[in-house]
Amino acid sequence: MIRDVILDASSTRDKPIVLDLRFRIDGRIRELFTKERWLDAYEHHDNLFRIKYAISIKKEGSLTSKDIVEPITFVRKASIYWSRDPTMQPYPPEKKVWVMIVADQDSILPRDEDEARSLLFDVHRRIEIMPSMLGKGKHDIFAEVSAEWGKHVYAEADMLTARSNNVRLEIQ
Repeated sequence: MIRDVILDASSTRDKPIVLDLRFRIDGRIRELFTKERWLDAYEHHDNLFRIKYAISIKKEGSLTSKDIVEPITFVRKASIYWSRDPTMQPYPPEKKVWVMIVADQDSILPRDEDEARSLLFDVHRRIEIMPSMLGKGKHDIFAEVSAEWGKHVYAEADMLTARSNNVRLEIQ
């Protein structure tokens, strides 16, 4: 499930409006993303976990909500690999399997499982919109988010969706 979908907005004077969106993927997929599962996946040549996120910023309407900006899509990946790092936590030599997380064009080697899960499943995005995109008056906006991934040795394919709180903006 997608939890804690929170949208905040900055002031709306002649500058771009900065929307701050946070959410996290929780549940079984997060619990299954462990060192033991990485080893099993590696042994079955299932070496890449890819999760696709989509964010839509919408304006609440009388009959329907409409997109304010083009939907934002991005991908995060976890590459499971055989590590030769001698400083890695003590494992038997045959269990030196680890992950590298690719998020926002950065490749990161997490220190532990919790950091790997956070890098992959916790999202914080800043989105700028111009007040002119909304027009003058009071506007209620919200975010719709989705996450999807394919089938793996340790997880079934799934797609999740959620909606944020409404944020009221007043454009003068």
